[in-house]
Amino acid sequence: MIRISSYAEFDKYHAYDGDDLGATYYADRTVFKTWSPYASGVYLNLYLDGEGANLIETVPMELMSHGVWVVELLHRAEDIFYTYTFEYDNKTRFETIDIYAHACGVNGQRGYLMDLSHTDPIGWEETPRPVCQSPCDAVVYECHVRDFSIDPSSGAELQDRGRFTAFTKEGTRYHSITTGLDHLKELGITHVQLLPVFDYATVDESKPYKAQYNWGYDPLNYNCLEGSYSTDPYDPKKRIREFKELVQTLHKNGIGVIMDVVYNHTYFTEESAFHKSFPYYYHRLNRDGRFSNGSGCGNETASEHKMFRKYMIDSLKFLAEEYKLDGFRFDLMGLHDIETVNLIRDELNKFDPPLLMYGEGWTGGESPVPSDKLAYKWNSYSFGRVGLFNDNIRDAIKGGTFNPYDIGYISGNRYAWAVLKRGLVGSVEHWQLNNAQEACWAFEPTQAVNYCEAHDNHTLWDKLSICAKHFSREERVKMDKLAAALFMLSQGMPFLQLGQDFLRSKPRVPKAGEPVNEVTRVDHNSYNAPDSTNSVKWNEKLENIDVFRYYKALIRLRRNNRLFRLRTKEEIGRYMRFLDTGDPNFIAFKLEDDTDCLICVFNPYHEERHFLLPEGRFYIRLNEQGRMNKFPIGGDTVIPPVSAMVFKRIKKQAEAK
Repeated sequence: MIRISSYAEFDKYHAYDGDDLGATYYADRTVFKTWSPYASGVYLNLYLDGEGANLIETVPMELMSHGVWVVELLHRAEDIFYTYTFEYDNKTRFETIDIYAHACGVNGQRGYLMDLSHTDPIGWEETPRPVCQSPCDAVVYECHVRDFSIDPSSGAELQDRGRFTAFTKEGTRYHSITTGLDHLKELGITHVQLLPVFDYATVDESKPYKAQYNWGYDPLNYNCLEGSYSTDPYDPKKRIREFKELVQTLHKNGIGVIMDVVYNHTYFTEESAFHKSFPYYYHRLNRDGRFSNGSGCGNETASEHKMFRKYMIDSLKFLAEEYKLDGFRFDLMGLHDIETVNLIRDELNKFDPPLLMYGEGWTGGESPVPSDKLAYKWNSYSFGRVGLFNDNIRDAIKGGTFNPYDIGYISGNRYAWAVLKRGLVGSVEHWQLNNAQEACWAFEPTQAVNYCEAHDNHTLWDKLSICAKHFSREERVKMDKLAAALFMLSQGMPFLQLGQDFLRSKPRVPKAGEPVNEVTRVDHNSYNAPDSTNSVKWNEKLENIDVFRYYKALIRLRRNNRLFRLRTKEEIGRYMRFLDTGDPNFIAFKLEDDTDCLICVFNPYHEERHFLLPEGRFYIRLNEQGRMNKFPIGGDTVIPPVSAMVFKRIKKQAEAK
């Protein structure tokens, strides 16, 4: 076993800062570089294909300074596959893909050599990224590539179902309603966040029509794309071209693309390309020398080690530049050290406009790194330019995530209002709020990613089917819509899951011997569940079209009114004020600047409540159906049961007309 007593001291002498690791093309040659300071030998292997016994030749590499091994081929090596073999102690050998490979063969076992510009769609360079000046201007829609179109109700052609290409096709329908790309445009979101599309381990790409499923949080090759989402997983160029076409199509329609990245662990440990390239360097170890498991997936990567930190930064820059991405969502970001997170933010700020960056401010287990050094949510002031998922507002709205029967504000919890109010102001300090200090964690509202549903845990509708099962379906629909209004009209960045806007459910068949009840009929952890559970059933949009129209109206309301998108806590303190209703659960606030005045009122009770509007004349900007009514009103108004209402003050000159 390779033993390093001090990684900081080791990095001081052995870390490499060049930007040319991997394969680099020059006019008349190809240069390969890889880093492995303790290897006794490294060899480049060239292959005809991405799998099978078709070795062309093996070429020894030369050790240069800082542990970098180099070999030059005196031609532009294209359309062939390659690996490295690392030798230790002149006897033990490991063959593996290059961790810096930008393309790969089927199932990611060999890198592929090519000029990536040959994969650019027509007009690629001329298609600009959409402009998003602040995270608060974004409305993010989380999508799994397969879920999006695999169900026949998507209207996608058979060859497109479950693949990148489904995102590029206009005109798909389920009866009278839009699906696919047209649905994204109709809903009005600003960004699509794709669950992992890098090359992951647990789906066999050689069997494209076999029933296989995974969310993709099992990283194999970070810089390569997942072949099962391509129409031909054996063609390395096709998956790249088809993903670029996805990005280009969304960009042409004003929608940004965010990539979900999982640098916190590798699917394999000893068998991972990182471990084979330089054993025991890229993963964290406990004091006893065993791999630490802060991810809950068998290992955790060591972002504080200079060469993995460099790898993360190099990888993100490559992905952002090559695929014109608009941001990154970091899985278990709490496992990355704060210094690395800030360095990544510096790099993403160099793009114009800066890329979105947010992640989970927690881990999946204990890490050997001191907690004050990691990007936990409670350390947020140390990386205040990076967004974090707001689990406080999530649980205040719908109830505790890990107890399916726990209720929230929308389902009858009359003690959640303090945490909820803190979430409404973007989880920053506010002069009217003195309690719920544990939920006052954000440096600025740009850090707060407000949501109540994601791929993890129960969907909002399934959660309500459990904790509010004694209410009628009609009442639970009202709860769902109230939840949507709460996170959508909060300060910060709203985030919702594909299908949440039409009551998405994840049904499952209870296993033999399991009790059959409201808990066992739905799936809260569907990472490898079949399509019958995970796929979006677009017929549900038709059946719940009123809910969809309500979400659409909320998004339009937010995007059309700057006061819902305040960018600093100073602005929130100046323009946002809670109104006294005499009942802490009957929440109302005013947003007012020199030009506009909006009143938002939330009624969680199953009876109507009366609310006295401030002085002036208003019209209903949003009612319980998501509609507006421009008839002037004032004074005492009725707020329907379990609903949100938004009122907009009529300007005097408009009223006079």
